[in-house]
Amino acid sequence: MQQIKPAGLEAFNTRRQQFLQAEQAAQRQYNQLALWRLVWFLGAVVAVWALRSADQTTGAWAVAGVGLLGFMAMLKRHMAIRRTRDLNRHLAYVNEDELARLERRFLRPETGESFGSPTHPYVGDLDVFGKLSLFRLLNRTHTHEGTRRLAEWLLSPASPETIHFRQQAAHELVPQLDWRQTFEGLAYLNEAVARPVDPLRHWAVAEAPALPAYLNVARFLMPLLTVALLGAWLGGWVSGWAVLGAIAVSGALLNRVSERAKQVSEQTADITAALGTFRELLAHAEQVPGKAERLRLVRDALTAESQLASVRVGQLSALVQNFNFRRNPYFYLFVGLPVLWDVHYLIRLERWRQQYGPRLDGWFKALAELEALNSLAGFAYAHPTYVRPDIVEDNRLTLQAQQAAHPLLAPGKGVANSLTLDGNGETVLITGSNMSGKSTFLRTLGANGVLALTGAVVSAERFVISPVRIFTSMRTQDSLEESTSSFYAELKRLQTLIRLAGQPDGIPVLYFLDEILKGTNSADRHRGAEALIRQLHQTSASGFVSTHDLELGQLTHPDGTPLHFVRNYHFQSDIRDGKLLFDYQLRDGICQSFNASQLMRSIGIDMDLANH
Repeated sequence: MQQIKPAGLEAFNTRRQQFLQAEQAAQRQYNQLALWRLVWFLGAVVAVWALRSADQTTGAWAVAGVGLLGFMAMLKRHMAIRRTRDLNRHLAYVNEDELARLERRFLRPETGESFGSPTHPYVGDLDVFGKLSLFRLLNRTHTHEGTRRLAEWLLSPASPETIHFRQQAAHELVPQLDWRQTFEGLAYLNEAVARPVDPLRHWAVAEAPALPAYLNVARFLMPLLTVALLGAWLGGWVSGWAVLGAIAVSGALLNRVSERAKQVSEQTADITAALGTFRELLAHAEQVPGKAERLRLVRDALTAESQLASVRVGQLSALVQNFNFRRNPYFYLFVGLPVLWDVHYLIRLERWRQQYGPRLDGWFKALAELEALNSLAGFAYAHPTYVRPDIVEDNRLTLQAQQAAHPLLAPGKGVANSLTLDGNGETVLITGSNMSGKSTFLRTLGANGVLALTGAVVSAERFVISPVRIFTSMRTQDSLEESTSSFYAELKRLQTLIRLAGQPDGIPVLYFLDEILKGTNSADRHRGAEALIRQLHQTSASGFVSTHDLELGQLTHPDGTPLHFVRNYHFQSDIRDGKLLFDYQLRDGICQSFNASQLMRSIGIDMDLANH
């Protein structure tokens, strides 16, 4: 099959080259400026030395001042060039990552497996998390909150209204390639943004007793007194014990707030490095283009009452960074102690918390929402042939898949099939030979269903689905730890299905059962499968069952008429020149050809001996 080249492929290649060239240009500037900084520094040192040698003290001080100011200006410029270089490097990587995703290779290490659960209705069977997973295919988040938000979307199907809002927002973000990739590139500037912000969030809303009023006065008076006494001691007017006494008083005052300062430092230290990057991310998020409802809500949350979240988080970043200088013992001894550093910053941090603390959680949530929406938009841009699914608001189960392929197969590599499931209590039986495509087809429908109910585009020409609970039983395994056989593990899964199907909330279950009851003998397997299908027919659940049991497709009513709620489809294989061939095309009816004997013969089992 000819591979389809997505429209984004050329764009990603072009942008990757552009950003690599921009990075190289910035690196050259960086190297040149580093050389000029060295020349400037050495020149200033030589000039100061020469002027001092010529007894030009005033000139030496003037040159030293100019040299220091020039050096600081060059240092600031150097840092700006380094940021530009790093941002372009990250943007090149973003496009390299996009190119790899098109081939279903993943450069980013995050798999999302920590969000999964073996008891979840569908996560394990549909590859929602893992090395090759829907999460890795979608994920363009970088903050801890954003990653968790995207995982939650994949874990819990949304309401039709929520899906519509997500689709609308993602659709408006799709063409905003520069904005979207810059959003990602900024997050790469500091890997600390991936750390949890829970400690900071707790600090922002925690109840804390007010500091004693006298500390607000002492934080100014004591440093002035200490400096005055130090000058007097240097002038020989007072004893050194006076200076030590002032420092001792400062130490006693700091001791009153030491536990609180330690607690605040522990709550903020891990996030200190990331707050500057959060400020940039928030500033970029405040400018998100689009009129969609979800995008408007994000902007409103970040700019409410003319209070820009980026500005306030920038203030918090400066406060927290300066406050945590206290963690350096030398700084604490020679600066923090005499100037009552902890008191100054505890008061300033408390003022910030009282004014903006309650809003911090909302800012992080808005940023997480935007990252998750950006993931949906990035996925849609990279797959222009994928379609936005239609969500039917109806208690009647509906699934229409037209030319649907598995989304974890690279575009153009999967074989597409079509099928419609309409109504509650319906079962579609899929029969077929080994390796013919039964399991892949079930996962194709299930995975696209998860994407649709998340708000993402799907790998199909058309896809319609109603609100459903997706349930799978496909990869049940035994457990030595729980002394559970694979058959009993499957029974536990089916028990969960029966319980879900019986819930009275009106949301039908869409189930996918692969090789049902395969762990027992053929007679019990058939009786159990038939009983389950008939029982599920009495509920709102509908779904798919793959099996080798052809008799299941021939179930009848007591009067001998075929069951109207069971439909049969199959996959088949052909043998040509002694080789098994598969076309992976779904066909009506029950499969009439199987390949198990040929497969066993191909590995060396003499099947003719079975006749003797």
